[in-house]
Amino acid sequence: MLAVETKQMLPLAEEATRLIKALAHPERLMICCQLRNGELSVGQIEEALDIPQPRLSRELSKLRADEILGTRRESKAIIYHLRDDRIGAIIDTLCQVMLGKDVRRKPKRGPKKSVKRS
Repeated sequence: MLAVETKQMLPLAEEATRLIKALAHPERLMICCQLRNGELSVGQIEEALDIPQPRLSRELSKLRADEILGTRRESKAIIYHLRDDRIGAIIDTLCQVMLGKDVRRKPKRGPKKSVKRS
């Protein structure tokens, strides 16, 4: 029975691996974080993330090629969106885990200094 489950899981594991590889880049991950709440134009993404336009175009192209982002045209603007709700759920989970980690982290303190009293 385990072999059947493994055979059924292989395509899903391959898809998850492709997705994780595509998101394993800081700028691509940040682009997806920006898009998790809805569609944005290239200009809006560029403004929000302060990524130079040529580099932003390269990363958007990679995300499109990996079928993570979809587009639609609105007049002259290209509008980007996450293609799949599962991608949004993964991005949300990453954000929750990482932000939770930062929130719970306590600042490091040095050794206590003794105060001499006169």
